[in-house]
Amino acid sequence: MEFGKSTTAPRATTPPSSSFSSSFKVPRWKKSLVFALLLLGAVVFYLSPFSTKLPFLPARIDNTRPIELVRQACQLRFWKHKALPYCERASATSWIAGTAENDTELLEVFQVHTPPRAQGRLLGGTPDDQAELQLALEDGVKECSQVLMQHTFGWSYGKPFVGQYNPPTTCNWTNVVFELSMTSKGRQFDRLGHLFLGDIEVWRTSTAEPNPRGIIFNYTKDMTHLSTLLRQPQKLIFDLGNLVNDVYTGSFNATLTAIYYSPYIFTAVRPANQILPITAQKSTQNQPSHFHLPSERAIATPRFPANTIRAVVSISASGNQDEEFWYTNVPTEYTHTFPTPLLGHGPFREIQVLVDGNPVGFVWPFATIFTGGIVPSLWRPIVAPTAFDLPEYEIDITPFLPLLLNGTTHTIELAVFTYDSTTGSVSRSLGTDWLVTGRIHVWTDANANWKTTGTLPQVQIPPPSFTFTPTFESDGAGGNSSFSISLTASRNIHATSSIITSTGIITTTWLQGLSYNSQLHYRDGGNTVALTTWTTGSESTVRYGSQSYHYSPFVLNTAFIPRLNTFEIKADIQLGYNTRFHGKWTDGIALGDSGLMTTRLKGTADWVSNVGGNGTTQQTWAEVKQLRDSQSVGSYGRRVVAVGGKVVKDWKTANNAVGGKDDPEVAGEVGKLLEF
Repeated sequence: MEFGKSTTAPRATTPPSSSFSSSFKVPRWKKSLVFALLLLGAVVFYLSPFSTKLPFLPARIDNTRPIELVRQACQLRFWKHKALPYCERASATSWIAGTAENDTELLEVFQVHTPPRAQGRLLGGTPDDQAELQLALEDGVKECSQVLMQHTFGWSYGKPFVGQYNPPTTCNWTNVVFELSMTSKGRQFDRLGHLFLGDIEVWRTSTAEPNPRGIIFNYTKDMTHLSTLLRQPQKLIFDLGNLVNDVYTGSFNATLTAIYYSPYIFTAVRPANQILPITAQKSTQNQPSHFHLPSERAIATPRFPANTIRAVVSISASGNQDEEFWYTNVPTEYTHTFPTPLLGHGPFREIQVLVDGNPVGFVWPFATIFTGGIVPSLWRPIVAPTAFDLPEYEIDITPFLPLLLNGTTHTIELAVFTYDSTTGSVSRSLGTDWLVTGRIHVWTDANANWKTTGTLPQVQIPPPSFTFTPTFESDGAGGNSSFSISLTASRNIHATSSIITSTGIITTTWLQGLSYNSQLHYRDGGNTVALTTWTTGSESTVRYGSQSYHYSPFVLNTAFIPRLNTFEIKADIQLGYNTRFHGKWTDGIALGDSGLMTTRLKGTADWVSNVGGNGTTQQTWAEVKQLRDSQSVGSYGRRVVAVGGKVVKDWKTANNAVGGKDDPEVAGEVGKLLEF
């Protein structure tokens, strides 16, 4: 491989028009009203605790009086170091039932997303689509299902569910979805879940935090791109580490169901012929196969079929413990800026795919917030994007096949890097910990006896570019009252090679361009955190299309307010993302006309240590994409608002069919999201 000069990132292609926004225009008077409301909001924000200084106050605890706390007050992970003095002071008589423990209704918790399968008759599509569909409906829908797991995760650390997966024998199928349903009641943390087929992780999820009355949550995930695994018997391992005792009383009752069906196909996906693991390969021990970074190295020596003509790496990676809120960490040399230490290794993370130790692709991850994150009352009942279906990042390594197929052993590694402000570059120095696995989706030549060859890849991959500015403000007594970080980054890669297949020579290319900006502020002696960060990226294979994405500004303002024997936490948050030509490289088809997807979530919440929490959350979601079959969803929109743990407004549409009462104003709002 040759490394040369920088290449420019691929230019985004003009997106298709939106079926939502074309029908509704915003009147001029509404634009004026919106401007006025924004101005009013700016004034309110300026006067809020997040924009004015709070006095730096240590934990004030009266040791002569008993302290009273809601149990969940000591589960608040984001502010755990600030809450620790209160929790250490607590005794057996300290624990009380707050408002959060007095819920009287079963709570349905959900993640807003486009369902992978339409319910009922398709109403969208072109006239030709409709004509084809009508013919398909005359034959009826072929479907079968099977329950893959029914299990209660009580004290389950190191004790995953282990079962046997067998493909169905009662029906032929082209598509498959998995439905995961869980119930829980009591008191419990959120928990991370991993589903493995053999040594290969196929779904990473997390749970909602229960309440004493009980919760239920469901999620449906398209698994068609994993068909090559699902057509063979597999050991099924579902790992959900949980503990149950007299304090944390909630078990998770989980049911996993597979549904197989054969819709009428408009555009067929082409799943990989083989899938290889980049995992610890512990299925023979009946254990999950994820790597723990940094204590382990995520390295595999895969054996590619000799006739491989395409390969895509799919990565699952999530930060936990000291790395759960990595986007608010500070460079390690600044962790003792305030009396209460901050977490280190900075607010930047880069996941690299390396072949024989050389990087071939990069991921700058999305900030997944679990249901116990920041302030738990933000996520009742609307959870943060990706909480129930953590991202799977994809890197096309096809240009490197001539190297990987040269008859010698090669390594593929997944590594998480941070920004080292002392050197101005990336570093493997990392907090505890990241859980990482990978899959390699492999497509082979139609000629089983073919031996793929080609030219060695030409790679242009300059070092990443960073700018870093720290700023301090003194408290006048020899300490610091505030600390700010400005960090920007950019990076690109261009790899290309020629591959000789049984049908001729093909040119393969992988291009990426990434940019990142983080503005992180700690004020009031570390009692207030204000973060604004965004990431923009584009990637292209040329042959299979391109896509671009933007993690639309993630804005977090949160404050820890210490009081006599109690404390309060406040937070407001905005997060979301959008993509052009949204799709998966692992579907095996070009993304050129796959459409647009965007979502925005806003929330505000507070938590008082002897009362409990309350919150308001609203989310808008919009997606348009190509209809691939008679049961796919070509357009989906949803606008949902929750106040105090209850949904007060919920509008949605699928394939242009509105569920419930029509609302042109909301439809226009949903449609405008796609105008990015």
